[in-house]
Amino acid sequence: MQRLPALLLLALGTYAAGAHAIIRCEFNGKPVNPSNGAETAGLTGLLRCRDENTGQLQREQELQDGKYLGKERFFDREGKLQRERSVNERGNSQGRVAEFWPNGQLKREEFAENGRTTGAVRRFDANGRPERLSFHTEGQEQFVVEYNSAGQPTRLQCPRASVLPEDRKPCGFEGATDTPLFTSAGAKAGQVRYEQGRLLLSTEWTSDGLVAQQMQFEEGRRVHRSFFTEGGKSVLREERIFAPDEQRFLRDTRGPLHSLRRFGSNGQMTEQHAYADGREVLLERWYLNGAPRERSTRSGTGDATRIQRELRDDEGKLTRRELLTAEQQPTGVQQYFHPNGRLGREDRYTAPDARGRTRLEARKQWDESGKLTADDTILEDGSRQRKAASGLDS
Repeated sequence: MQRLPALLLLALGTYAAGAHAIIRCEFNGKPVNPSNGAETAGLTGLLRCRDENTGQLQREQELQDGKYLGKERFFDREGKLQRERSVNERGNSQGRVAEFWPNGQLKREEFAENGRTTGAVRRFDANGRPERLSFHTEGQEQFVVEYNSAGQPTRLQCPRASVLPEDRKPCGFEGATDTPLFTSAGAKAGQVRYEQGRLLLSTEWTSDGLVAQQMQFEEGRRVHRSFFTEGGKSVLREERIFAPDEQRFLRDTRGPLHSLRRFGSNGQMTEQHAYADGREVLLERWYLNGAPRERSTRSGTGDATRIQRELRDDEGKLTRRELLTAEQQPTGVQQYFHPNGRLGREDRYTAPDARGRTRLEARKQWDESGKLTADDTILEDGSRQRKAASGLDS
């Protein structure tokens, strides 16, 4: 919003050259070159600039003692008002700033304090119908409502406290209110529910009228759900439940999680995470046939963190059990199972060293009948030292 006369004059000069027009300026009927500070020094009044060929007014600027201070008005080639504002001694917008359509209708209106937008900002289409209303405080939008050409709301964002008469009802300051939202073409796109400026529920639909996204408060927690379309129906794809956090808005997808669940196209849950104090403490996965696939639990913190994991085949039979560090390094006992459920191999790893690395130090193997077939000590160079046959199970 800061006015830079030299740049504006350069832009006007470029425009004039492209249109083969010459812009002449005058002050009290006398020619003035606004690029020459000596000609404007000490002047107080209104500087007017016109297209020499058409005589149409192109701009007006108020001078006070040779400085551009006060009203500014800019016009299109036909002399129709495009925008107007007032500037302060620093050249920044001060007070009302307005833009206009070629038919004279107000296009946009805001108020500025030393160049910074403050308070309500209103935008209209060429027929004078509202397109957007917002309210600004300290450089941020606190309230926003946008409309399509039919006057239906397409977006609504509410403040935590009422700032304009227009936010009273839709933002629930007179009681919880459901507001439908529409596309630019007039199709219903979603619905929001506000109470005392707080978003309690938000639902978005696909072009086919199926639920695509849903966000709401349940038992004091933000719950975000995503859906996909399967067989003409909305099927839950993902659910994120956040830990209670009054500082965040419902639409905020950040923050500490309480749990996360994902689903397959058949509705089967395929993944579930649980969190505590910002850390994942449980991970469970399933096959689409419903059989358990993985279960991992996390305990401890820092270097003492350990992850106990069990993996299964698509029949739900245990195939592997392992213990890992936070860096996914194996430590302690790792077990592998035959399809009949018997233990097939057992590896033992060292505790992590100063660099977090571990090393395989022992391995046992059994056949499907449970007979021990190998009992090895793994040396530091990776070579094996097998126990004598007499030491094996018979």
